[in-house]
Amino acid sequence: MWPFARQNQVSPESETAKRAAEKSLKDAQAGMPEAQARLNESRRVTEQLKAHNRANAYSDFIKGIVLGRLHRDA
Repeated sequence: MWPFARQNQVSPESETAKRAAEKSLKDAQAGMPEAQARLNESRRVTEQLKAHNRANAYSDFIKGIVLGRLHRDA
């Protein structure tokens, strides 16, 4: 086994990355209300689309029944 010495000095790249991460975190925390508002809007639109799709599926189901009955009667 080789004895590796620990390096006590920090590389400039890691310091730069650490500062960038801290800045990103601060920016994200500052923009939290905006992000939350966008998330809420996205959820609302998603729910509207689901409701619309359910209504369309039900409408298609009813239309299939009606057209099936009309076809049998003709």
